[in-house]
Amino acid sequence: MSGLRAYTAQASDQLIVAERVRSHMPLARKIAWQVHGRARDLFDIEDMMQIAMLALVEAAQRFEDRGDATFGSYAIMRIRGTLIDHVRNNLTLTRNAVQRRDKIVAAEKQIAAEAGDVSDPALVAAKLGITKTELMQWRNQITVAPDKSLEEVYDDHSAWFTDPGHTPESAFAADQLKQRLVANLKRLKERDAMVLQLYYVEELNLEEIAEVLDVTVGRVSQIKKAALAQLREWLQDD
Repeated sequence: MSGLRAYTAQASDQLIVAERVRSHMPLARKIAWQVHGRARDLFDIEDMMQIAMLALVEAAQRFEDRGDATFGSYAIMRIRGTLIDHVRNNLTLTRNAVQRRDKIVAAEKQIAAEAGDVSDPALVAAKLGITKTELMQWRNQITVAPDKSLEEVYDDHSAWFTDPGHTPESAFAADQLKQRLVANLKRLKERDAMVLQLYYVEELNLEEIAEVLDVTVGRVSQIKKAALAQLREWLQDD
């Protein structure tokens, strides 16, 4: 009987942990975007998201409800602390990688201006004053991820593309609208598209977006309003 009680208690604990994680996933994503906003040129948001989610799971497993703090406040502290530690621990290496990336880009531009072959590693290495082996090491160290396409950001799981229809006709119409929306989102300026992503996909409020982009709340509101107006105009003209 004691074994059954222990099994039941363990199953109950697992359900509690799972519910904590499920209900606080939006919080983890918001914190990831906030911390990423302070070093967005050096870290990939997807990596920050993953770290935040892992920290959330760990927090859900470790939290003990003693009545003096809510799980939400505990999770905020754990997630933010984990992300900040990650940034601090990797900042030096990442800055070095960014500097090397910039040197490689500059060397390739010089080679192109001289009508040289930028795909030739020997030419690039010579321009940098290093060996081909060192150049390969430099390239391997560059950890800054390429820009994500809006097709990757606004996917089938995005609230923008939720299909409310239940018929083949409505599904086809929704798919057509999705394709038109994706095409027009690509036409927006990068910051305009990011504001829409953060507001509609990541569900950040205007104050949080302002913190991520390091602008005023009023400026975020202006960007959002202008971007939506531009999208409506383009969609009407399609």
